[in-house]
Amino acid sequence: MSGRHRLIGWRDHLIGLALCTSYVALLLVSSAEIGMSRDEGFYVDAARQYATWFSALAEDPSAATEQAVVDRHWTHNHEHPSLVKSMFAFFHLAQEDHALFEQPSMAFRFFGMLTGGLLLWLIYIFGARSFGRQVGVFAAVAFALLPRVFYHAHLDAFDVPIVLMMTLVTYCYWRSLTDPRWAIWTGITYGLALETKHNAWTLPAIFLIHWLFVVFTERRARRGGEPKRTSYVPWWILAMALLGPPIFVALWPWMWFDTLARFNEYAAFHLNHEHYNMAYFGVNYFRPPLPVGYPWVMVLFTVPFVTLALAATGLFTRLRALLPPGLMERLWPTGRALPDSSRTDVLFFGVMIAPLVVISMPWTPIFGGTKHWFSGYPFLCIFAGVAFVRVARELRRRWPASLGSGKLTARLVAFVLLLSPAVVETVHSHPFGLSHYTAAAGGVPGAADHGMNRQFWGFTTGSLADWFNAQMPDGGRVWICDTTWTAWRMLQEDGHLNENIRASGDMISADYAIVHHEHHFVEVDYQLWTAWGSVAPVHVLSYDGVPIISVYENPRHAARRLRREREAGREGD
Repeated sequence: MSGRHRLIGWRDHLIGLALCTSYVALLLVSSAEIGMSRDEGFYVDAARQYATWFSALAEDPSAATEQAVVDRHWTHNHEHPSLVKSMFAFFHLAQEDHALFEQPSMAFRFFGMLTGGLLLWLIYIFGARSFGRQVGVFAAVAFALLPRVFYHAHLDAFDVPIVLMMTLVTYCYWRSLTDPRWAIWTGITYGLALETKHNAWTLPAIFLIHWLFVVFTERRARRGGEPKRTSYVPWWILAMALLGPPIFVALWPWMWFDTLARFNEYAAFHLNHEHYNMAYFGVNYFRPPLPVGYPWVMVLFTVPFVTLALAATGLFTRLRALLPPGLMERLWPTGRALPDSSRTDVLFFGVMIAPLVVISMPWTPIFGGTKHWFSGYPFLCIFAGVAFVRVARELRRRWPASLGSGKLTARLVAFVLLLSPAVVETVHSHPFGLSHYTAAAGGVPGAADHGMNRQFWGFTTGSLADWFNAQMPDGGRVWICDTTWTAWRMLQEDGHLNENIRASGDMISADYAIVHHEHHFVEVDYQLWTAWGSVAPVHVLSYDGVPIISVYENPRHAARRLRREREAGREGD
């Protein structure tokens, strides 16, 4: 039976700590290969301004908290809450004082990596408490080996931190159903989630639906003579309402002044969000609605197939526990998948599919990318862990006696075999995480044939640094397409790109121009062909044979380069 009955001790937290530190170390080692993305550049700029304010606050708190000073430092990028960017700022300050990291970008990215590690710790504890330690370990490792999650876990962005916070709020809410003291933690963590990203807005509705299901089950159980198991009083929602908003405002200095008007501005930005373009089966969508199937197909195309199949199997295994009591008893009078009083299976299922449902709605702005439903993946992986345990048990039952004791060996064999495909997928996806597609899409070439999005955020520019260094030893200018100025500059601060190779906003006079292969940049190819009189790129960055970036050379620069090469050749003679 799932639920609150499994005890967790200090050894479990040592396992969680080991998962956390191992993942963070892996992310640190591999981060240098990923160029900074578009959104990261905005958050780096914001974090630097926040860092200046924190320094001013330490020197003169009274002056630093005046509205004019606060607004000067906190208005930039105020469409997103400040908690995560504040942490970026603190690590940036630590880097300036103590040089903690090899590269400046790591200081901005480290907190995002840390939240990825802490998330594995939490997934293990949540899975172990609800379904057992084997489920918890498998779920945590399976989550770490989701290729797109692995990419995002490197970034100074909010997408992995908000998954951590939403999972933590869910955990506290779940504990509060049987221990009202946890309601306080639910309210506190909800405030932190609100101050992380707007995705947290959906949690009260998800919890309310689940709580009504729990109350219905409890009432039925009490009528049947069973003792009280859960409280009818929703202490959790009182705590979320009373603690969440004050914490949200208190941690965001920009919200300290004209709070209501500024919150309305913040909410309106996301409720009426600009529409990012998204390519889906050959159609480039610039405005909603996206096809209803978009997020569901993207799950199929980006989550390793074995992990997805295990999650489906785990769901089927627990299907009896997902049903209302009356229907469950009629369809499955007997069975092993018994629900607990907290209806944990229902909660996990709801949190897993809710973000996919939200993105499927015709009025939802086109945000783009898979990151907007990452908050459902921890629970998808827990269901996959449930299936893993069944596979391991079946393998143990069939284990040949001639091979020795099958108990531990069968588990290890099942663990390795079932996670190996995800290991291969994740390793192969790096550093092109947003360009990676699984076998269900036909791999990266198959996704290109289907007309799916090849990338976004301009992060793949980082993979061109060595090529530009070799081509432009004396420096020059590059028109950078979807790359931000901050992202380009960070490549230079990290030592990947020569300082004398400058970013240019003038396509015509630049020495080189890059074109990211996205549907809405097709016009840029034509502009370059017309302006420079050549349709042939001088270099194509590809991934599994699929073009990711084309680099064009200005004919004037090519002529100068050839002239220098001939002169150098004559001098050599």
